[in-house]
Amino acid sequence: MSSTFLDKAFASFPAFRHADPDGLRILSGGARRMVLSVRQHLFHLGEPADHFFWIESGSVTLYLPSYNGDERVFQVLGNDCLVAATVMFANDRRYPVSAQANERTVLHRLDGAPLIGMAQRSSEFSCALLRIVAGQMTQAIGRIDLLTIANSMQRLVTYLVTLYIEQGSAWLTLPTHHRVLARQLNMTPENLSRMLSGFRRDGLIGGRNRDLVLLDVEALCKQARLPPPDMKKITPSSGQSQDETLFSCCTLH
Repeated sequence: MSSTFLDKAFASFPAFRHADPDGLRILSGGARRMVLSVRQHLFHLGEPADHFFWIESGSVTLYLPSYNGDERVFQVLGNDCLVAATVMFANDRRYPVSAQANERTVLHRLDGAPLIGMAQRSSEFSCALLRIVAGQMTQAIGRIDLLTIANSMQRLVTYLVTLYIEQGSAWLTLPTHHRVLARQLNMTPENLSRMLSGFRRDGLIGGRNRDLVLLDVEALCKQARLPPPDMKKITPSSGQSQDETLFSCCTLH
């Protein structure tokens, strides 16, 4: 089942369009399907990294543990995301973060050796991977910039407006549950829920649960004491790939 699923997934994934078909068959043929329960770890910081993973359904949080028990969330990854693929190319192949399931999550474990072989045989595939890594650097800078905003309301509004700009639509579907999003934005779930409820009461957003609509973007920014986006530069979504958006899941990690 893993092989059949992954053959279809790879066919639609931008980077793998440049890969050697035989190498892809070897990669998917050696895959192992895994199911994680809520809060079960996929791997821990510092463990040997011989495998990377493709998420079929569910989501995982990448985080750095700290000595005082707090968790610094790096990113939340969902459906059709690769996890830890770029780690396969590191000299010291150890996972640089821990990964934990946020819900029941189905993944496919993939061997790193075939991926390295494909990159060695195809300069086009290697360049595609490099483009993704370059995009990740931009994404990482954006996440760091967001988390340095001291005001939690500003972090939330910046996140929502960035999604709006990327998607070219005021209708948003949050990529993960409120509890996980709160961790990603470095706030408590209770604080996140209170702010969203307050925005609804003030007529700034609509919708419920993970489906939201921004009713008044300028007023939302004003309430958070942020400059509004340049509305003239926001155009309907042109179907950006996973590689290009700032807050979508990273395609390779």
